Amino acid sequence: MRDIRPPTVLLQVALIAVVAVIATQLTTLTIVALAPAPQPAGYTLASASAALRGQAAKSEDGRPLRRAVEAEPPFPQERDPLAEALARGLAAEMGRDGSEVRVRMDRAGRPLWARPPHRREPQGQGGPQGPGGWMGGLRLGVVSNQIAFPPFLATVRMEDGRWAVIKPPRGWLAPWQMTLLLSMVLSLLLLSPLIWWMSQRLARPIRRFSHAADRLGADPDAPPLKPEGPNEVRLAIAAFNDMQAKLREHIERRTHTVAAIAHDLRTPLTRLRFRIEMMPPAQQKQAIRDIDEMDQLVAQAMQFVKGQFDVGQAETLDFGDLVQDMVERYADTGADIVVEAEPGLEVRGDPGVIRRGLSNLMDNAIGHAGSVSVQVEAEAGRAVARIQDQGPGIPEDQLERVFDPFFRLEASRSRKTGGAGLGLSIARHAVRAHGGDLTLANAPEGGLIATLSLPLITAEAA
Repeated sequence: MRDIRPPTVLLQVALIAVVAVIATQLTTLTIVALAPAPQPAGYTLASASAALRGQAAKSEDGRPLRRAVEAEPPFPQERDPLAEALARGLAAEMGRDGSEVRVRMDRAGRPLWARPPHRREPQGQGGPQGPGGWMGGLRLGVVSNQIAFPPFLATVRMEDGRWAVIKPPRGWLAPWQMTLLLSMVLSLLLLSPLIWWMSQRLARPIRRFSHAADRLGADPDAPPLKPEGPNEVRLAIAAFNDMQAKLREHIERRTHTVAAIAHDLRTPLTRLRFRIEMMPPAQQKQAIRDIDEMDQLVAQAMQFVKGQFDVGQAETLDFGDLVQDMVERYADTGADIVVEAEPGLEVRGDPGVIRRGLSNLMDNAIGHAGSVSVQVEAEAGRAVARIQDQGPGIPEDQLERVFDPFFRLEASRSRKTGGAGLGLSIARHAVRAHGGDLTLANAPEGGLIATLSLPLITAEAA
């Protein structure tokens, strides 16, 4: 089952912020949806008159009033005091006879608050239609075309006998709801850059911390990280810098110790060479072989401790040409080796260190197998060299252990083949010092495949 990579800190922070904003907006939207809607906005007699004439007109909340034309009157005149008063006022506004104008109040979805209460008037003070009644005051109110009345349906007879009709504008969303939704979307758009900036600000030091941790294995001498970001990240960076300093000190002590021991061993080895000359010839040959083996072990130990993290002067290299040149050198010695190298794979590194790693791999392959094939190609932004031999391979549980210093597989890597168990360690350290990696795998058809990869310059720039 493939491992699923968790989302980055940047994505997690951004998602949390976006979810919080959306939750807030949804809460507001739910409250608005469940809250009772305000009473609908009406329109003036002047707006209704203009709409009935076919002119542009709007209600008080900005929605357009549209006219429809029908062959028959859509409704009779409503017996409602306000509707009758509005019909008279609209007829006066349009200069038409009262029988040609009809009005009906729109009470869909709203209380009958527009209907004045019926009440009995005392005798002698005038009834509803009298000059002192409330109807008389209503007649005075509808004379003005600037007063906005509750929504109503109105129809007027046209000259051709048809009836022009206007109805209160309706839609899925009222203007105030549209305004609220637009404000919510606008607030989300305004908050998005701020959310992204905050996420970047939080994730940047963590990303730098991750890169520094990856770089630590290849370059312990890299400069310490600058503490920045939240307090927790600063504490982690400070602890990382302290760990890097202690690790660098430990490596230096170990390197100096091994180098000093290897250097001091050369003096007694030299003295032993002089004493061997006085031994019988039969014993002299075996003793010289042991001295040479010890001398080689010391030389490899010196190479390991001095070149473990020493990259030297880096330069731009054609990886395919470099491998091709290494193969040609081995071919001159009579080794059975075939290479297929893709040209134009540019990498950056120390050619001496890279050659040292390749040399150790090819020495192992040639020393423990017959024929060797080398294939160089680009893969996932890296220059990859696969060195495959026809040897016995390595047990699966030992594929990583062979990279440990001084570790040898006695069954297939005996002292007769030379080496002290440092070749693969030196090769991996040389490759990782350049940002690459070295892995081993058993080929399905038999033999061992050593895969060496280095980052391409184009991939690093991208």
